[in-house]
Amino acid sequence: MVQQDIVSVRVLNKQDTVANERYVYLKHSEYHVGSGIAGVLTFPVSAGFPSFKERVVKEGEYGFPQHKLVLLLHGHSSHKNAVYLPLLAKTLGDMGYYVLRIDFRNMGDSEPNRDEKVGRTISQDCEDIETVFQFVSTEQCRELVGHYLTLDTIVAHSRGVMSMFEFARTRYVPNLVNACGRFVASGLYEKSRRRNPNWDKEGGFKCSMLRYGKIQELWIPKSETLSAATVDTAKFAEIDPRTWVMSIYGSYDDVIPLSAITQYSNLFEGRHTSDMVMYADHNFYGLPDDPNVHDLPLRKGKVNYNFVAVERIAAHLQPEKQLQRFYKVSSQIASKQNPADIMSRWPLPFNFSHVSNFRDLGGFKTTNGRRVKPGVFFRCANPCDITSDAMEYMTQRLHVSKVFDLRSTAEAKEHGAIKGIEVENLPLNDHQSLAPEDLAKHYQGLLLSPYMFPQAYLVITRNSAPRLKTFFQYIIDGKCDSQHAVLFHCAAGKDRTGILAMLILAILGVDDDTISREYELTALGLKTEQKLIDMMEKRGDVFYEMLGSRELAKEYNVDPKIMCRNVLSSKYEAMRLFIDKFNAEYGSVERFFLNTLGFEPKDIDTIRNTLLE
Repeated sequence: MVQQDIVSVRVLNKQDTVANERYVYLKHSEYHVGSGIAGVLTFPVSAGFPSFKERVVKEGEYGFPQHKLVLLLHGHSSHKNAVYLPLLAKTLGDMGYYVLRIDFRNMGDSEPNRDEKVGRTISQDCEDIETVFQFVSTEQCRELVGHYLTLDTIVAHSRGVMSMFEFARTRYVPNLVNACGRFVASGLYEKSRRRNPNWDKEGGFKCSMLRYGKIQELWIPKSETLSAATVDTAKFAEIDPRTWVMSIYGSYDDVIPLSAITQYSNLFEGRHTSDMVMYADHNFYGLPDDPNVHDLPLRKGKVNYNFVAVERIAAHLQPEKQLQRFYKVSSQIASKQNPADIMSRWPLPFNFSHVSNFRDLGGFKTTNGRRVKPGVFFRCANPCDITSDAMEYMTQRLHVSKVFDLRSTAEAKEHGAIKGIEVENLPLNDHQSLAPEDLAKHYQGLLLSPYMFPQAYLVITRNSAPRLKTFFQYIIDGKCDSQHAVLFHCAAGKDRTGILAMLILAILGVDDDTISREYELTALGLKTEQKLIDMMEKRGDVFYEMLGSRELAKEYNVDPKIMCRNVLSSKYEAMRLFIDKFNAEYGSVERFFLNTLGFEPKDIDTIRNTLLE
């Protein structure tokens, strides 16, 4: 966790902000000497709803509040409320995102540059972005928002794109959106000389910009321009391979050559999305006297294509699109010893194995720079129908020698169990042992909404400590490695399996965001589980009995079909909320292992040394 005093936040009451916005100043103790950087933090509309139930019921209209922050960055001599930035903030807020749009130093309402003779450099911009990156993990963020956030996306315009990409060379951000960014950096130098023939001699130029609420003439020193004009954009290829880049440009951009979109597409091949807003200029406005064929709003007589750009970016950030991109960037695991040796995260496809949701839990980075060993732990849905060829592949090629079945013995007997391999029954949660109030929480948590899973997961965790200890003791005893791999599963490989996967990854030091994205992969892994889906749908009114109240189902607008869909879902936010509740109850995953499971610190070290590389 980042030290609380590195970044401080000050919230101001401003009359020009809307109901779900907060005007903030973020100040980094090492980078800023004055007020810091100014910004507007947009809260999800649904975060303002008075009850959890209202958030769930209205999800179709307003997205459920997320743990994800989107950072919006302006361009040259601009500010946080320029062009489409406020509209994008509102749109993403409606979708459930937290959105922060900032003024870089010496822009808008932020403090001045560190050195007025040097100006606003790319490295200084990166410090301002780093301030936001660190802020999301502070206690002040948790107090302001209600929980910690993940910097999920940066959307940058024009010059801000250079700063965004340069920052992302050293910090992982899942999504980067390049709006009209320059690729050939030296073009900025040429542009400056064309605009002012005396630029070299005078050492800069004057520029009109918004500063402290007024349009002012400010001096832009030559060094500020050169800072952006000398960036080696080829080095952006070093950006974490998990990062996905979207590039969006106007087809009538007269500031940036349109070849930039092709160049970025080539640079980020395999993890890049290109988009073009037809008839739009550099700021996503139409040209004078252009026809308004789509009946869009006008701004100063020009067609306002900001609405189109915002719609495209918002669509790119829909949860389903995010899931598909994570699936793609995580579907292969390169060997640590030889990057050319590629392993599949999904080594037993359903058509071959008749096993759903089978995947490797390895390959994920930890917060301290190590990596979870691949080929040691696998997770899946019930593998009872595994084909003989897949069984041979699993045992001979994947070296799986032990299976932990997390279902009850009665459940395994009723729905089938894998044969021909050592299986240890390790039931997480036994419904007969639950107190009535826990039983109600368990079923309500699973049936009413995916966002109520955490209360069910917490019940399961409380009632499973002895069995969880048995599982991790197996690791401590040195019984598993790449030649003696382990498979664990429940019915769908989602809930009980998801809890155990979370504990494995968390104790190894994988961050909450990655754990939740890994959990969400089950939404794709279960698409082949027709047997389970048919069984669930046949239960019909039994769901009402499990819920204990038809009236409660009515309040949440759910019927058996929706409850079935809920039970089989695996939303990112469900896991993030569970991690929050887990940490609130146990303090941390380390404390859970020490105080609840009864392990020693050396045992945790053994688990990490065994499973990390």
